[in-house]
Amino acid sequence: MRYVSTRGGAEPASFNEVLLTGLAPDGGLYQPEEIPSLPQGWEDWSYRDAVAGSLRLYGAKDPLPVVDDAAARFRHPDVAPLVEVGDRLVFELFWGPTLSFKDHALQVLARLIAREVDQGVVLGATSGDTGSAAIEAFRGFDGLRIIILFPEGKVSEFQRLQITTVPDSNITAVAVRGTFDDCQAMVKEAFATNRGLLAVNSINWARIAAQAGYYLHAAAQIGEPFDVSVPAGNFGNAYSCWLAKQMGAPIVTITLANNANHALADLVVTGEMRKAPVTETLAPAMDIQGPSNLERMDAELGDEFEAGWSSDEEILATIVEVEEEQGYRLDPHTATAWRAGESTRSGRPQVVVGTAHPAKFDPRLSPPDWFPPLHELEEKMVVIDPDPSELTPLIQ
Repeated sequence: MRYVSTRGGAEPASFNEVLLTGLAPDGGLYQPEEIPSLPQGWEDWSYRDAVAGSLRLYGAKDPLPVVDDAAARFRHPDVAPLVEVGDRLVFELFWGPTLSFKDHALQVLARLIAREVDQGVVLGATSGDTGSAAIEAFRGFDGLRIIILFPEGKVSEFQRLQITTVPDSNITAVAVRGTFDDCQAMVKEAFATNRGLLAVNSINWARIAAQAGYYLHAAAQIGEPFDVSVPAGNFGNAYSCWLAKQMGAPIVTITLANNANHALADLVVTGEMRKAPVTETLAPAMDIQGPSNLERMDAELGDEFEAGWSSDEEILATIVEVEEEQGYRLDPHTATAWRAGESTRSGRPQVVVGTAHPAKFDPRLSPPDWFPPLHELEEKMVVIDPDPSELTPLIQ
C-alpha cells in the first residue's frame, strides 16, 4: 500500500512513513493510491478483528496486538456497543478513558507511533475531545512530548479539565486566544516548517484507518444494508464512515450532521461552502468552519452524503424529546445526528453515531464511577495568541 499527497507534489510513501510524518512535504494530506476491498469472511469480524483488519489493509504490520492493548482500555465489554433506542441504533463510541469516540483511534495511534519511535514531539489541535484523548493515549510514553492546542474559553469545562489536569511531565496544554480553526492553522504551519513532528489529528491516516474499522464492526454486527447519521466537525469521522462504505461495508446513506457551524451541510445541499466566522454552540467539538479532511474527498459531497444542521434550541429540544420518549440521554453532538437523521430515514436500520458521553456537556450529570474527579485536580496550561511565533518555542 502506497500513499500520495492530495496536492500531488510529494513522493509516494509507505504506511509507516505516513504514520510518522503528518502532512506531506507539499502541505497536502496523505491518502492511499487505492482503497482496498474487504476480504472474504469480514462479516465475522469482532471489534478487534475489524480495527486490526482495516489497519492491515492499509499497510500496518501486525496491528492486532496494538489493537488488543488499546481495546483493553475501554470500559464496556463490547467496546463499541450498538444500543437500540426506539427504532434506531445508537453506536456508543464513548466507553474509552476520556468518554469520547476519539479514544478508539488515538489509543491505537499512540501505540503504533511508540512502537516505531521512543523520542519525539507530538503536536495536535483540539476542538474539545481530540486533545484529552491524545493526552491520555500518550501518557506513559515519557520520551514522546505531546503538545495540544485548544481554543481558550471555547470548550466545555469538563473538556478543559480533561486537557489541563494531567500531571505527567511530557504533557503541554496550550490555550489559544482564538478559534479551533486558528489552532488547526497553527498546527499545519508548524508541520510545514518543522519536519519530524508527529501528528495526532486526523491528518494522520492511521486515525482514519482505525475509525473505518469500527464502522466495519458495526456492519458485521448488523448484517444487512444500513444507514448512518454522524456528527461532523473536522470531517474525519464521517470520512471514515464513507471509507468503510467504499471498502465494501453495506452502508447506504450517510447523513452529515452539523450544528450552527454548518459549512459542510451547506456544501452538501448547495454545492457551495458558506464563508462565515465560527459560532460558539452547545456542541463545541463541532464549532469548525474549515474541516481539514475535506481535502481528501475527490467526489462531490452532494453525490455521497445527505446533510442537516441544528441550532442550539433544536439540539436542546432533541435531547429533551429523546429522553422523555425513549428514556435515553444524548449528548449535544449526538443530538445533531439524531435530528439530522430523522429526515433521511428509510426502511433500513439507521445508526446514529454517539460520539461523547452526555456528562461531558452537562454538569448536572455524573460521569461513570470509574472516571477521575477532575475538579479536585490542579490545572496547568500555557496561554498564547494565535500566532505561530508563539508556538515555536514550545515545540523546540
